[in-house]
Amino acid sequence: MMESRPGERVLAGVFAFIAGFIDSVGFLYLGGVFLSFMSGNTTRSATAIVDGNWDMVRVAGGCIIFFLLGVINGAFTKRIVVRALEETRGREFVLVNVSFWFVLSSVLIELEHHSAAIIALSIGVGTMNSIFERNGEVAIPLTYMTGTLVRTGQRFVDAFFDGRHLVWILNLSLWLSLSVGAIAGALAYRLLGIHAVELMTLITLVTVAINQLVRDHRRRAGLPL
Repeated sequence: MMESRPGERVLAGVFAFIAGFIDSVGFLYLGGVFLSFMSGNTTRSATAIVDGNWDMVRVAGGCIIFFLLGVINGAFTKRIVVRALEETRGREFVLVNVSFWFVLSSVLIELEHHSAAIIALSIGVGTMNSIFERNGEVAIPLTYMTGTLVRTGQRFVDAFFDGRHLVWILNLSLWLSLSVGAIAGALAYRLLGIHAVELMTLITLVTVAINQLVRDHRRRAGLPL
């Protein structure tokens, strides 16, 4: 987070919010299975195998598989675009890719193909992990926060040993963004049911559009991207 520009930090916070929103909606709709927390789904699958709950194994295992496919999709998109165009275009195309899956999910919900909509949503969430990819690694995690909380604790201690308080505050803010998103997602699901996904899709589209306008301005001005 420290290496990122303020605008990138804001974008990361918004997408962490979106990840939390989606995870809550998926968790409530699927009855305790996550769309972004794959460690939790691994535990759910493992305990379900022991209990012989094969429906849970299928649902939790399926979410893991489609999330992984989304990660592959995002990484593939980033690498193809970087090779064909330039490094700075990679994030923009990944964001368009994410938007596509969320729009598809919303359309499928309107057509009452809810299971297919959840699959599209899972792929979209997995794809999000390539938004802040640098040198083949995730620079800012958006869909998982265990490592972020660990860094928050470590950098908090470092602040008393010649470190900077801003470092742990930035990490904590990312976790808070996901938490607020999760609360918002749960509230939206109580009000709208699975159609809460459409609200999340609108937020995503607006965010991606604003990000593109900002990047186009910075590109014309010769500013870093």
